[in-house]
Amino acid sequence: MKTRTLLIAAVMFLGLAAASFAQATFTVGSIPVTAVINTGQVEQTGDITFTQVNNGNATVAGTITVTYPGTPITVAMSATNGNPGFGVRIVNAAATGGVLTVAGNPAPTGDLGILSVSSGATTGTGQVVIAIPAGLTGLSFTLTGVRVAVAGTTLSNQVALISTTNNAITAGQTSVVVISSIAPGIASIKTTTTGNINAVTGGVAANPVITVKEGFLNAFGDPTVATEAGIRITLSANPPAGVSVVFPATASTASALWETMNSDGTILNAPVTISSTSSNLTVFYREVSPNDPTQQETLTINPTLSVSSTATLPLPATTITYTVSLAPIGTAFDTNNAVITTASLIPRYAALEVGPATLFTITGLNTVMLVPFAQTVTALGFNTGLAISNTTEDPGTTAMGFTTATPQSGTMTFYFFPSLPSPTGTNPTNFTYTTTAGSPGNGLDASGRLISGGTYSVLLSQLLAAAGQPADFSGYIFIITNFTNAHGFWTISDFKSFSQGGAILIVPGARNFSGENLNN
Repeated sequence: MKTRTLLIAAVMFLGLAAASFAQATFTVGSIPVTAVINTGQVEQTGDITFTQVNNGNATVAGTITVTYPGTPITVAMSATNGNPGFGVRIVNAAATGGVLTVAGNPAPTGDLGILSVSSGATTGTGQVVIAIPAGLTGLSFTLTGVRVAVAGTTLSNQVALISTTNNAITAGQTSVVVISSIAPGIASIKTTTTGNINAVTGGVAANPVITVKEGFLNAFGDPTVATEAGIRITLSANPPAGVSVVFPATASTASALWETMNSDGTILNAPVTISSTSSNLTVFYREVSPNDPTQQETLTINPTLSVSSTATLPLPATTITYTVSLAPIGTAFDTNNAVITTASLIPRYAALEVGPATLFTITGLNTVMLVPFAQTVTALGFNTGLAISNTTEDPGTTAMGFTTATPQSGTMTFYFFPSLPSPTGTNPTNFTYTTTAGSPGNGLDASGRLISGGTYSVLLSQLLAAAGQPADFSGYIFIITNFTNAHGFWTISDFKSFSQGGAILIVPGARNFSGENLNN
């Protein structure tokens, strides 16, 4: 009985061994994509090639499964496996005895083809299952067209995992790199020339020049699809009333032309104007000609600033910044977790803002003033009173016999420079305070500006408290007003028996020479 049991076991082992040795073995190779964009929703992966080892064993009916851990597949299967166009498909299939015909999707029983593509929309991991027919020798084929969403992952590259049923994969080849690097698509943004408008005259002193540097070679161009990458520029705020920013219809890198586009990626090729009444603060550009894949490109955009003849002068002091993201922007899947079925929807990205950088500033002519000495000594009751007048309202040209000032209003910034040591025995650092809504003192409007013809009076102790600084101070103060023709007076007093003061000095210009004549 024991002998018979052993004999049966030996027969079963030999049978299993024979079946095992009869299966086909495949070697696996890949040509990884060098780099893809870290915000990409439809990034190309490298082709994976399977080649049957020439050991005389024919294939056994089974499957090969390719898994893309951590990245869902965001495109559909090709309608036909052998279709050279868009989608996940099998190409270059061959077997001994002639060219192998690749079956459609899904593959009929016994035919080579893709059985299924699991997008991984809910699991975050995509998977392709390939049918391997029986009885073939010298079989080879390539899996191509797989695109994945890498946006939101922490991956630095992508490795595909290979598994099989009934046949075998050569030891050590069950994982292959399909994306070598996942990196930012935009390296940097820069305003090489910052736009500038004079608030008092409304004159445009300089138009801005924007540059956007490509993150890596060919990041702006995808040679596997007809459409190229784009960018979205987003302004931080609307320009003031009467001011417009006109983005030109075209921009360029050293080798490629870009045109304005709509948010969905369709080409607009028309100027885009953003003004105080614009509800949309974004501008889109898209590359419309092939870029140079051998150099890291820099896109240059030249917006134009304009001020309407009906704008109310002076313009408010303003700084407008911008950020840049790759575009078109979209999700990896729609609300039904449906994959992308047409190449025209590639590329697309998750938003990732680079910046901000300054687009333009509106700067009024200001007044730089100097209080040579100011002091508060709480224990002794000493304080310093400051009075500043905005004299841009004056008797006029006829009365004065020379050109009148342009009425302006604006805030004031106080730059405090304490002496060392201070009355408290500490070593405080320099600090600033800018008037705003709720600032102490008398004479400011509700937003903290001193209007034309107004006078601002305030105690040094009040400014120190508003700036969150110690109550005692001894040193000098620079005051910079956002309007011209400011004048003032300072007084130190114990409010009993001592008072001393003088005119606040006007600093007329450059201070980079020896000596200084304040002309007061």
